[in-house]
Amino acid sequence: MKSMERKQLEQLFFIQRDATVGVADGAIFFVNPAGKARYPDLCTDAQADCLLPEELLTREEETFAVAIAVREESCTVLGCRLGDIRLYTIIPQSSLEGEEGWLLENVCSSMRRTLTVLNVATELLTPAIDRLEEPQQSNLRVINKSYYKLQRLCENLDSLVRFREGQGSLRLERLDLVSFCRDLIQSTDHIVKRLGHRLYFRSEQDSLIAALDGPKLSKLLLNLISNSLKRISPNGNLYLNLTSSGGEVFLSFRDTGAGIPPEEMAHVFTQYKRQRSDTDPQAGVGMGMAIAQEIAALHGGVLLIASQEGKGTTVLVRIPQRSLELDGQLQENPLPYGEGDGGMHMILTELADILDDEAFGRKYRD
Repeated sequence: MKSMERKQLEQLFFIQRDATVGVADGAIFFVNPAGKARYPDLCTDAQADCLLPEELLTREEETFAVAIAVREESCTVLGCRLGDIRLYTIIPQSSLEGEEGWLLENVCSSMRRTLTVLNVATELLTPAIDRLEEPQQSNLRVINKSYYKLQRLCENLDSLVRFREGQGSLRLERLDLVSFCRDLIQSTDHIVKRLGHRLYFRSEQDSLIAALDGPKLSKLLLNLISNSLKRISPNGNLYLNLTSSGGEVFLSFRDTGAGIPPEEMAHVFTQYKRQRSDTDPQAGVGMGMAIAQEIAALHGGVLLIASQEGKGTTVLVRIPQRSLELDGQLQENPLPYGEGDGGMHMILTELADILDDEAFGRKYRD
């Protein structure tokens, strides 16, 4: 690489606070002082794989973001291509403080108890309200939607705290991933169509057996669907593709939405730390992608995001294809109603931010 090109990059990234390194011909060069300060043991022209995992060095996308361990530290890495040069900005993910975690866990427990009482009381009123005309039934749907939105907020908050404090665990079961994904798509298809979009699933195999945590994988995929539906253009399409290779499973989720602006890519896994809109009813809190990447990591995998404004977003989830012997039995209920969750319906809960009030009437909830 020409020295002038390197100087131009150094001038461009000089004031950036996060460490940025460049890779050319398999060797590292420092783009800004923050990179040198963070990795003082590395010298210019050191082999790139001394710092960056191989899967980052071989990515073909023009731009991407991925949550991954760099030298055993959880980081968000932003990658982009400039001709023959690849640039990598490495942003450490700070964990929640211990006292904060305990407080949030207690708040979630209290919220769950209150939400359970609210749900039971609403269900007891439902038969009487069903005999009434609008707007009484409309009011009930609003109450139900609010219940599911609060349930999702509580569940996501509790999950994120547990993941970030190292308390996440898996309940592995033998799943046929082809059937698993097809069932999930069929279960959400009527909701996606209701919003004016189409959701497609494709697999190169008729069957793909792997040991996974079904409820957590459902939560991951439903979070991806929810995020895409918030950004997708009218009459848009969503695609879920399943493949496997070299002992790994690849789930690729792509949409035809507006894409993610470059300035937001650095925060895709930490949106919950940023100020949220009070006017956008679908804005949410921003924990969805953080939880999705934590679930992928818990399975020993990685989640990568590639996006371009105006051309949509692709999320690639790579998970090791583990085996698990359970008397030859496959899990046949990939979308369970959670135990002790106050009546939570997984699909309505995970998509609560993007559905209208009508979707929370009795015929949809049943």
